Amino acid sequence: MTLEQIESIFNKLQEGSSLSLQLLKIKVSAKNKTSYSTCKVNLSPEGRLTHFVGEISDHYKKEFKKYHTVKEYDGSADAQTIYELPAENVLICDEFKTLQEAISKPDVEINPLKFSASAQLIKETLSINGEDYRIKLFSMQNPITTLRHKFWESSGTFSEIDNKVLSLRTNLDIIIIDDTAYMLSMAGEKLFNIERAYKGICLQKVAAVEKMRIVTDFELFRTCASSGHNPRRFVAFNDEHLKKLENSDDRRRLAEKFGLPLLEGKFDTTQNGVSEKLVKLLCNKGMVDPFDDLPMEVSSPRKWE
Repeated sequence: MTLEQIESIFNKLQEGSSLSLQLLKIKVSAKNKTSYSTCKVNLSPEGRLTHFVGEISDHYKKEFKKYHTVKEYDGSADAQTIYELPAENVLICDEFKTLQEAISKPDVEINPLKFSASAQLIKETLSINGEDYRIKLFSMQNPITTLRHKFWESSGTFSEIDNKVLSLRTNLDIIIIDDTAYMLSMAGEKLFNIERAYKGICLQKVAAVEKMRIVTDFELFRTCASSGHNPRRFVAFNDEHLKKLENSDDRRRLAEKFGLPLLEGKFDTTQNGVSEKLVKLLCNKGMVDPFDDLPMEVSSPRKWE
């Protein structure tokens, strides 16, 4: 979807039908498997949920201007970008299916106050220009909370509120439209445990680098690649770039252009900063300025159009 299409959906949220509110619990097992369960929540008076969805819509009529583009999720973290993840994306495909199953079968018996929620979820069906869209709105924060230092008045006396309350948020972290997820903030990564996925990709790609035998000290490269923010960069790993580095002439050319010292034809990862630069280069963070012909680091490259 384009930015304009997503904005049009936000503008019409209050016109949706079949609205329902659920609490969502996310559990990650010791083996890093993600499971979901949901709990249905009823609001009163009648129409209160529709009114709240209208507040979300009003909020994003103002908030949406901060977004400049929609692009496929690549591990970068640009606050002005909405990141798109289709259900079949390898990063979320298993979790997406499991999540949808949990949403379709909410627990209607459990007391919501006893449900250890991870997020709030609102689902609805929205019709725009004769086309129906299945919408799910997520705020990745437990909406069940205990108020502190809050009092209610009765007959001139204020008594402390010590019961748990449902505190809904108009800020969203992720929206699912049909079979595609759109992350509005990086907190949306928690819904699908994406950290697990990109760390797995990092391990696979680092192993591929090892097989190429293009670095002098692989352990130093591996440590750098798997540390800090680097694992998420491997979502954008470019296999074609790695393949080109198999050629000694290409290695020499890129080493000269990007300031990567070579030792006996291999990138000398014993030198400070070389492993970090190589990670960036392989993960589409290194480009050449077309005017000055100088190497540049970019946050998230896009095809020139």
